[in-house]
Amino acid sequence: MDGRLECPELGLRVEASSPEAASSGLCSDELLVSVGTRSWRMPPWFTTGAKALPAGIVAAALASLGHFGAGMGLLLGALGGALVIGIATGYLGLAAVSIMGLVLLCSVLVHELGHVLAYRILIGRRAPAVLVVRGASCRLVRLAGARARDAAVIVAGSLAPVVAALPLWFLFVQAPALVILTTLVALGHVVGLVIPVGDGAALRELARRDSATTA
Repeated sequence: MDGRLECPELGLRVEASSPEAASSGLCSDELLVSVGTRSWRMPPWFTTGAKALPAGIVAAALASLGHFGAGMGLLLGALGGALVIGIATGYLGLAAVSIMGLVLLCSVLVHELGHVLAYRILIGRRAPAVLVVRGASCRLVRLAGARARDAAVIVAGSLAPVVAALPLWFLFVQAPALVILTTLVALGHVVGLVIPVGDGAALRELARRDSATTA
């Protein structure tokens, strides 16, 4: 009404023309491709797509994988195609680079899944949240919880790839390079907790918030 978009449940209110409107999940950028009289809405490969997180643990997990996977669809398809070409032609360098890219993208999906599962388990099965994706950039816009639970939701994202990588060690003899690569990528997510960006920045913001509360 007044040129603003808002979500009272999440405490969000921004100008409709602001870039934060899409990045915070209050709206989606849409890219339409028209041929004659027909139009198709493109997946969020280059634009920002927002989707409300459904209630329930399983539904939220599937929505996370589906929505974030759609944003990465172009990259996943390109890397998958490059992998097939590399294997078919014997160009092992192309195959190796493709595998590295696929492992990295899959680790991001698992990372965000960790956030979503922890949020649904610790904050609430119906707690409001929005899944926001733009290509390989993914985020969960959510409510803040109590200190310990909020910290657990943040850390869960970084630990999820490590947990997912552990079963692969049973395949170490068959594919040692792949197992080591996956483990290193997973550990990279944990290292991210001490870097002042992403989850590391979120942990620092949580610490500042608690310091201000107890001051």
